[in-house]
Amino acid sequence: MIEFHPGLLANPQKLTELLSALGSRIAVIVSEELRPLYGESVPGAHIFTFPGGESSKTRETKERLEDQMFAKGLGRDTCLVAIGGGVTTDLAGYIASTYCRGIPLVMIPTSLLAMVDASIGGKTGVNTPFGKNLIGSFYQPKKILIDTAVLKTLPLRELRNGIVEMIKHGVIADRNYFEFLASYKDDLFSLTPDILLKAIQRSCEIKKEIVNEDVKENGKRRFLNFGHTIAHALESLSDYTLPHGEAVAIGMVVESEIAVKLGHLSKKSAETIEHLLMAYGLPLHLPFSLSEEALLKAMVLDKKSVAGKPRFILLEEIGKPLDCLFVEEEILKSVWRSKRHHLSDASQKL
Repeated sequence: MIEFHPGLLANPQKLTELLSALGSRIAVIVSEELRPLYGESVPGAHIFTFPGGESSKTRETKERLEDQMFAKGLGRDTCLVAIGGGVTTDLAGYIASTYCRGIPLVMIPTSLLAMVDASIGGKTGVNTPFGKNLIGSFYQPKKILIDTAVLKTLPLRELRNGIVEMIKHGVIADRNYFEFLASYKDDLFSLTPDILLKAIQRSCEIKKEIVNEDVKENGKRRFLNFGHTIAHALESLSDYTLPHGEAVAIGMVVESEIAVKLGHLSKKSAETIEHLLMAYGLPLHLPFSLSEEALLKAMVLDKKSVAGKPRFILLEEIGKPLDCLFVEEEILKSVWRSKRHHLSDASQKL
């Protein structure tokens, strides 16, 4: 299902061959910003665009794109191809899962974050005013086609956002991989082909192995949410101006500290995680001031919450996560207060 084809998006003939068996017609969903780069990669395809960014990942955008597809007369013989980052793969995946009750889906991720995370596992969805990814479905793509050559077009900040999820994979599943990422920082930033491919492949393997054991997130798949209970709240409170990777990096630091506070994780291990994130240049600060009350309120609607109480993936050690756990409100407030002055660099109050 996951195939690596360096240079694929610059090879329309090869891409057409890979898609031809999945539908007699091809629909491509791509953001307006990426259309000039990749919109014409599939000859003869119907192209549908939307404004990029998390603010466009809504039910309204989904409805508009669906209506445009129906207006073109596209039916169940259509293969839907998502070309872009995580917003595009989430949105297009949700459309594919419901359009004509489900049509073939192919993901072609163009960001590092989408390659190692968003395109894998079948999670699709849109945001609502109440929180991130609260409406959606589980829908597996027929293929995930990864063209590592496109990473050369990404700014450094976007590479860092993807590397956060790679670090997370090491933290929850493979300490050796975590240490590999610590050893080859310069090679990853310079996109050294063999190191880059090895790192991406291992991240994909980790996520795929976990998802295959727990497709609908009833158990082990929840480990992938390490750092995300905090992160999704921060993204929502920032109106999605805080990039996902940076939010997850902050979430990993805070949730590691919660594990330390509860006696599960050593202080040294928490510092090791934070130091690696800092070594990769993650800012680990908020562009706004945030009270513990506002944070707690935002976490109530997290998908892991039960009876209005947020749950967290905590760590026993790097490479050894604990299952989803409730954390007492006073512990959360205490940890947030202790970390807040390190994370806030502005006076705006939410």
